[in-house]
Amino acid sequence: MPTAARLSAAIAFAIVGYFIYQAMLPSYGDDRIPSYLLPLCILTGVWAGWVLCGKHAHGLISGLGTGYTAVVAQAFWIFFILAFFDMLGQAIKRRYDGPMEAVVDVFTLSLELLAQFGTPLLATTLFVGGAVGGIFAGIMGKKFPR
Repeated sequence: MPTAARLSAAIAFAIVGYFIYQAMLPSYGDDRIPSYLLPLCILTGVWAGWVLCGKHAHGLISGLGTGYTAVVAQAFWIFFILAFFDMLGQAIKRRYDGPMEAVVDVFTLSLELLAQFGTPLLATTLFVGGAVGGIFAGIMGKKFPR
C-alpha cells in the first residue's frame, strides 16, 4: 500500500543512491565505469526506501533505525550485483571450472569490491545518507500516518 513514508523514503534513498554513485566514481580511476552503475544505485535506493525504510518509519527514531538498515541493504545489493555481473563476464571467458566455483566467486568478488570502494567518502555518504533519508521518512510517516 503506498504511503507518504514509502514514497518519501523511495525518493530520499534514490537521491542517496546518486550520491553513492558519485562516491564510487573516484575509485574507478582510469577503469571503464559500467553503464549500469547509476541506474543500479538509484533503483536499489528506490527499493530500499520503499520496502525497507518507508514501511517501518513511523517516527523520528524508527525512521533513523530503518534508514541505516535500508542504506546498508542498498550498499550490499549494489556490491553484490556488481560482483554478479563481473562473475558473468568471467564465466563467459571460461575462467571457472564449474558453476559452483562461479557462484562461490560472487562473494569473493563482492568482498574485493568492498575493499576497492571502501573509502571514507563512501562511508560518510552511507552514514549521512542513511540518517537523513531515514529521518525524512520518519517525519513523513508521523505527519501522514496510514
